[in-house]
Amino acid sequence: MRIFVGSLNPVKINAVVQAASETWPDVQVMGFDVPSGIPDQPWGDEETRTGAENRAKAALEDGISHFGIDNPDELDLLGVGLEGGVTELDGQVWSTVWAAVVDSEGSLKTANGARFEVPEVLAERIRRGEEMGPAIADISDEHDVRRKQGMIGIVTDGFVDRTEEYATIAKLALGLWHGRNWQKQRK
Repeated sequence: MRIFVGSLNPVKINAVVQAASETWPDVQVMGFDVPSGIPDQPWGDEETRTGAENRAKAALEDGISHFGIDNPDELDLLGVGLEGGVTELDGQVWSTVWAAVVDSEGSLKTANGARFEVPEVLAERIRRGEEMGPAIADISDEHDVRRKQGMIGIVTDGFVDRTEEYATIAKLALGLWHGRNWQKQRK
């Protein structure tokens, strides 16, 4: 199994490794710098999900091209995209994460989770147009937060980190892909 992740961010790559390695112990995971096709700070589930899907598709294409794979349908190849964003719920800003998994036959599965209210001091800055990662880095005086513990690591004082947060959603999306034929198997 080879999985191509639509990011060079070590948090996202490590999240996919964590999510996949129990089922596929010999999995090979590689990141690719691909565009999300959405704004740097995604607003709403639709935009955030679209970013994850775009990243998954582009990563799969780049992985196939990088390795010069002529018959991708004959191999276990997946593209995975992870996208964090925010959404508004009852006047509050909430963090949201989407994961997408696509294979060379075009089967696409998505999952969403890890929703929690963004602290108001940060929500105000996001509403003004700032991106979450740099804003929380500034508030917390931590550098490159999105490539480390993430906002979740800051606001939970290390109880949960961004890799854990993303691994859960990645595992759900990978599991939905893995079980995609469950109805056929039960007939």
